[in-house]
Amino acid sequence: MRRTACLLFLLLLSVFSYGQSDSLFHLDSLPAPEQNGSYNEPGILLNTCWKYHKGDDLHWADPAFNDMGWIYANPSLDLAVLPENTFEGIAWMRLHLAADSSLLDQTLALMMTHSGASEIYLDGRLIHSFGKIDVQHPELEERSDPQEVPVGIRFEKTTRHVIAVRYANAKALEAFKKNIGSTCGFDMKIGQLRDSSFYKFSNSNITTAIFVFYFTFFIALSFLHFMFFVFYRAKRSNLYYSIFAGAFGTVFLFITIQKNFMLPDFTLIITQLFAFLPDFYIPALLAMLYSIFCPKLPKIMWLWLAIFAFDFMLNIFHVDVPYFGWLLNGLFAIESLRIIIAAIIKKREGSWIIGSGVIATVIFFMIFFVLASFGKVNFSAGGSWTGLLFGLVVIYATLSIPLSMTVYLARDFAKTSRDLGKKLIEVETLSAKTIEQEKEKQRILETQKEMLEAQVLERTFEIVEQKKVIEEKNKDITDSINYAKRIQDAILPAKELKYRIFPEAFVLFRPKDIVSGDFYWFAEKDGKRLIACCDCTGHGVPGALMSMIGNNILNQLVNENGITSPEQILGMLDKEIRKALKQGGQEATKDGMDIALLCFHSEHELEYAGAQRPLWIIRNNELSEIKADKHSIGGLQEEAEKIFTKHRVSLSPGDCIYIFSDGFVDQFGGADGKKFMSKQFKSLLLANYRKPVMEQEKVLDETIEAWKGMREQIDDILVIGIKIT
Repeated sequence: MRRTACLLFLLLLSVFSYGQSDSLFHLDSLPAPEQNGSYNEPGILLNTCWKYHKGDDLHWADPAFNDMGWIYANPSLDLAVLPENTFEGIAWMRLHLAADSSLLDQTLALMMTHSGASEIYLDGRLIHSFGKIDVQHPELEERSDPQEVPVGIRFEKTTRHVIAVRYANAKALEAFKKNIGSTCGFDMKIGQLRDSSFYKFSNSNITTAIFVFYFTFFIALSFLHFMFFVFYRAKRSNLYYSIFAGAFGTVFLFITIQKNFMLPDFTLIITQLFAFLPDFYIPALLAMLYSIFCPKLPKIMWLWLAIFAFDFMLNIFHVDVPYFGWLLNGLFAIESLRIIIAAIIKKREGSWIIGSGVIATVIFFMIFFVLASFGKVNFSAGGSWTGLLFGLVVIYATLSIPLSMTVYLARDFAKTSRDLGKKLIEVETLSAKTIEQEKEKQRILETQKEMLEAQVLERTFEIVEQKKVIEEKNKDITDSINYAKRIQDAILPAKELKYRIFPEAFVLFRPKDIVSGDFYWFAEKDGKRLIACCDCTGHGVPGALMSMIGNNILNQLVNENGITSPEQILGMLDKEIRKALKQGGQEATKDGMDIALLCFHSEHELEYAGAQRPLWIIRNNELSEIKADKHSIGGLQEEAEKIFTKHRVSLSPGDCIYIFSDGFVDQFGGADGKKFMSKQFKSLLLANYRKPVMEQEKVLDETIEAWKGMREQIDDILVIGIKIT
């Protein structure tokens, strides 16, 4: 029955076409550009009066051929409308055209779009072909999309002409069955060659530039936020936003490919992939909103993932569910607006910032799709203020989410900086209190000494009581300092960490007082091992406070910010120390630190940078020195920006490297009470560098203890040695 109905339909069309056989497409004039120099889409669409016949016969190109029995059809050949078997892979279409005499001998342009292969004949003469038609072997057909590339033509002598198109599309029926597309034919326009060429290339270049900008912009955001997530896993919103930006940016890449590639098979693959992108960027955007405004992802997120997984499977198997896409987009718009509005009502942190971007985007696309469904959207504003305004609205709508996210992150970063500033103020307050306690201790001791001298005989009992008070206060202060030492010991790297990162290394650490201004630091980041020897200004409590600040900043720069290059670490450490101690104002302190910093890329390759502290390397019984830069970290030096030098060093098995503070070589002792000095220190290291690292540490410790004797230790001592295996 279905085939009989199709035959009856074709018969009726043939009878109708016979009655209309001499219908002409009258071409009286062609549109010209507007006076202001802008262009609407040029040319006239030739979509009526076409006669159609399936099959193939080159005689059908002859203008004198009698096509009275052919049917009329729209050249786009919509398979969803045409009866079954109307198009079977190859067909001919003919257009009888009456051109105004004013158009004779002018160079005009034909512009086509299609996804098959075509040959264009004008008055029986082949004027152009797109792709390659192969009737005998359809699988060898070379399909092409002209994308309205102008083809020059001239109407000569007569006013009546015939345009015949031999058209093939062997894969059209297969694509239609997979719900990839229904139109398998072509669209053709005719216009002025100059106007058409100008419009084609200017419009193509501008559009491509805009979409490439959008793609680059979103991919850059995706990479940036993915790096944020890699280095700070706690904020999963960065991961979700990275997925959203990457998938949404890929939309513009696919559009650019579709507009610039003339290979239908390739663009068909891109079109199929295009359908999968919403299944990534929409749930990613929802997950981002949930993660920002909810303590944890709600269970409804699993329902959303199931829905988009179902849509993903529909796209894989090319199943078309009517209005499912509209329903999905509508539900997403409603849910995203619900999340934002609920967050605003609950006064969530930053809800207005992100909400303004999401709401603007969702409302714009809702209005856009509604207007598009009624055909009210016009992209050809011809350069008018309306077109400019529409373009600005589109740009704002597509960029509002990333812009609002950028503002939100900047605000979050500023909040983190303020919190850090408050912590530094707390450290300064604690330091001031400790110093005041030390001064109070001195005042009490001086007062009690005077009182004891004046009343030693008369007030023995009172002196004993006062002594108890002093001892209690002294014990409190000492206990506080001992507690500070426990805090400092907790901050310093544990021995287990040293043995894991640097198994063949020793650390000789002898604080002058209970707490130390020297400190050592280890870290492991991205497969690189870092070790530092730091000598802060002063010793005791002030030096210990400086060591805590330096330790915290080093951890932040390496473990949080991911900086592993030694010279960059020293440069940033200098800036952060100066900022923390407010060095730059009129009441700035001169406190700072000297440091030697090593970064091992492998067992035998390291990078070194130093501020006043050198690196010594012993190889084959010879000691070589890599000098440090002649400026410290922090202090009152007035350089606009200190530059630290990075040295790359290749090591060999058996080498020993040493970094140290100045406490060892500056220690007074010996028979004459002189300093130990660098020369004697080098000789000591050369004499013992072949020994195991633990024996080296023991030799150094016993040597400095014997050298000091009964004298006071004048400074903190720190020596770090590493043997290369």
